[in-house]
Amino acid sequence: MKNLYLFAIIILTCSCNTKPREVVDPNLTKELSVVTDSIIQLISNYHYNPNELESSEYIDLKEQMLSLAKNSNSKDDFIDKFNLVWQDGPFSHVRLGKLDRKAEDMADFIDSLIIGEQGVSLDFNGETAILSVNTMTGMDTKERISEAYTKIQDNNSNILIIDLRNNNGGTFAGVPLVGHLLNDSIDAGVFVSRKWWENNERAPSQLDIKKLSPWFEWSIKSFWEDTQEQPLTRIKFGPFQPHFNGKVYVLISNKTVSAAEFTVDALSQNEKVTIIGETTAGEMLSQKLYDLPHGYQLGLPIADYYSLQNGRLEGKGVNPNIRVNQALAMDLATSLINGDSKEVAMAKMEVEMEKLNDTPLKGETLYLMGSMNDWGQSLKNTPQFTYKGDGIYESTITLKSGKHEFKIAPLGWKFDYGANSKKEILKIGSKTTLLRQSGSSNLILNVKNESELVFSLEVKNPMDAELSVLRK
Repeated sequence: MKNLYLFAIIILTCSCNTKPREVVDPNLTKELSVVTDSIIQLISNYHYNPNELESSEYIDLKEQMLSLAKNSNSKDDFIDKFNLVWQDGPFSHVRLGKLDRKAEDMADFIDSLIIGEQGVSLDFNGETAILSVNTMTGMDTKERISEAYTKIQDNNSNILIIDLRNNNGGTFAGVPLVGHLLNDSIDAGVFVSRKWWENNERAPSQLDIKKLSPWFEWSIKSFWEDTQEQPLTRIKFGPFQPHFNGKVYVLISNKTVSAAEFTVDALSQNEKVTIIGETTAGEMLSQKLYDLPHGYQLGLPIADYYSLQNGRLEGKGVNPNIRVNQALAMDLATSLINGDSKEVAMAKMEVEMEKLNDTPLKGETLYLMGSMNDWGQSLKNTPQFTYKGDGIYESTITLKSGKHEFKIAPLGWKFDYGANSKKEILKIGSKTTLLRQSGSSNLILNVKNESELVFSLEVKNPMDAELSVLRK
């Protein structure tokens, strides 16, 4: 998937009023040139559709990659800039990083990965169950989803809200999420590999897909192998027990990404499901990792996905049944559950949207994301800022003693408020100017004794903010 933590490019130009450009290490340039050549060759060899590599967008981006190799001042600088230029690349799921574990070992590692509590949370509001799923990765994520459905059954809940607004994709945790809502198996779509496009000039038809045996392995190791060996990989979802037969509302945003999107697409086939929010990210490709020279590793897309119901999802996403700003999606679902008609519920949301638009950030909802809550991986444990008027946003949280690093950002990290250029450590009771940009430095707060603290953010305009941390 595309990286959700964006980095800023600082361009240093030479003039009489600026300091001279830092001299680039020729050995680094040589190393990065080798790495860039390897990246271009890997994309040429393994990209799911060679025809896309002939586009002017990709040709231009190749030139940008080669330029970065010549002008980057460090390995980290090159990686940050590389991932930044790919944010608007001609296709998603290209990601450069440092080699942490060899690519040949990554499949087993991912299949056995344990995410922890932040992956899934379950709450109840009367007879309504609220299931938040923040990732599709983790063998325990799949288990936690099935355990949640058992608890939902035990609670006799007849309405379910599935919150996928902050789901950054991953692997196959969406299988039980969909399966517990099914009475019978459903065809969802097909992954399309390079072998299809080497022999065809058209997208696969439903007839092409129906000829295939369904793929049920649900392992990233077998998936990577099978999708590259076969032109088409047919995806079906089967029923799980316990079966939930009540009304379902699925909340999505433009930060609902990748495997979460093909899950939403499958959920949309169910007549008892209503999808609320924003069109998903449209970043629906399958990524595989490859090792590069000099300790780098590249993720690149090896398969495209075509939904039987909605066609190709890459660059398009999945549309909601009811469109509303993601910050109001839960409120809208609650209004409908409480018996309001769609028209009445939407009228209420229009009033709330006017209030949001009257704020300095025009409807953006901010969260306190940091080491104290695993950087926002679980919305349940991530404090949300409430707008108090006059440009003031507030959030209250109890922090244990110790060092806490954090930023303030909306879901999906479109931007963030972080440390300014001085990077001073915050002090309780004092006010600090923040820097708004993608990829700012972490804010640091040292707490001597466990305290309930109020984080007060004053936003004079979107680029000008100050933070005060006060004891409650």
